[in-house]
Amino acid sequence: MIVDNELDIRTSLWLTLAAAHKADTGQPYRMEAGMAKLVASEAGGRVVDRAMQIHGGYGMTKDLPFERWYREMRIRRVGEGPNEVQRHVIARDLLGAGLR
Repeated sequence: MIVDNELDIRTSLWLTLAAAHKADTGQPYRMEAGMAKLVASEAGGRVVDRAMQIHGGYGMTKDLPFERWYREMRIRRVGEGPNEVQRHVIARDLLGAGLR
């Protein structure tokens, strides 16, 4: 689970950095930003869920921050455009503007 968490975190980081690089260099970055948001928000939920599972029942208590992070990560999949909308943005860029 720790390896899977690291993979999710690094994948999210690299996609975010790729989008930021395009933005910094004045290139179109809408698709990359959508991909970064989609992957990072979904990966974040998986990472927190695994962290809770690693800690067993103690991971569900308020003694550790995981239960709060779990609630906060759910909001990330909706804020700044739901992930379904991000998928539509990405598909439109991949398939062309004709997709409505």
